[in-house]
Amino acid sequence: MIKVIAIDDEPLALMQLQKMIEVTPYFTLVAACSSAFEAMQVMEETEVDALFVDINMPDLSGLDFVRSMTNQPIVVFTTAYSQYAIDGYKVNAVDYLLKPFGQPEFQGAAAKVKARYELIQSSKGEQAKSADPTPTDMIDGRIEGDILFVKVDYRIVRISISRIKYIESQSEYLKLYMTDGPSLMVLMSIKRMAEILPSNLFVRIHRSYIVNMSHVVEIARLRVRMDANTILPVGDSYKEEFLEFVNNRLIGK
Repeated sequence: MIKVIAIDDEPLALMQLQKMIEVTPYFTLVAACSSAFEAMQVMEETEVDALFVDINMPDLSGLDFVRSMTNQPIVVFTTAYSQYAIDGYKVNAVDYLLKPFGQPEFQGAAAKVKARYELIQSSKGEQAKSADPTPTDMIDGRIEGDILFVKVDYRIVRISISRIKYIESQSEYLKLYMTDGPSLMVLMSIKRMAEILPSNLFVRIHRSYIVNMSHVVEIARLRVRMDANTILPVGDSYKEEFLEFVNNRLIGK
């Protein structure tokens, strides 16, 4: 069962949302909360898989609540204001329900939650199965050569690691920005990705970013320019390792 919290400051809307969750056979309602702060307290004590959360709430909005999370559950936003849709998808929400919505619209969003949940569980199972054997293209947990296989949706895609420009963490997913072609979304933690990528090319510069140093254009004031439109920050926790990498390759000191 998928553990769900409903969050809405409007009592009637919260009651409607609660009933829709309760009649969905693969959902179990953990709590119906009237504020983000109430939901925080529940989540401190109970593991939650998904949130149906209103965007416009006093004190702390649904968007800010989701942005504040380190380990973000699956999110569906509900709101009466369509202009927030783009903001919702920027934080990796699986769907956006525009009020007033009925059971058919809710079930469409619920199906997306179920699909994302099953994908996460499948990936966790595969990672557990492959934890013991050492792949032939890896030594000491790191990739040897230039080939990496990644699971994208329901496909396994072969990529050249030299084509990865930089990597951005987005909740449970990583977004791989490539030198050519579209970016790829991969279900993996940034910590695990940093462990397996070759350290002579890739450096973690921030809790949300790993960069391929061969594609860095410029470094200035602890900002890394990847191209004309992309400048990434260097986090304090990663500054020492990053500067050591650069200084070891610096000429004209």
